[in-house]
Amino acid sequence: MHKQSELMSVAELARLLFVSPGYVRKKLLRKHTLRPVVVIRGHKYVFKAKAEAYRRKRRRIVKRGLRELARFSQEAGLYDKTC
Repeated sequence: MHKQSELMSVAELARLLFVSPGYVRKKLLRKHTLRPVVVIRGHKYVFKAKAEAYRRKRRRIVKRGLRELARFSQEAGLYDKTC
């Protein structure tokens, strides 16, 4: 049996990722993005370590994209002063 402190509910996971619980159920759990899913009395839980690893991975991807966007914007001259 798993300790409750090792698991995160759908609502807790949604708060951690700043998304809705529906998004967690439909996009992350049904599409097997976060596995394994533990079902206790009809409620779904994921391992906290897996959820936090997913959050770190998504943050790295977002940061990389923002750096690339800023670099392209600078190269295009969008930050040049025109006043």
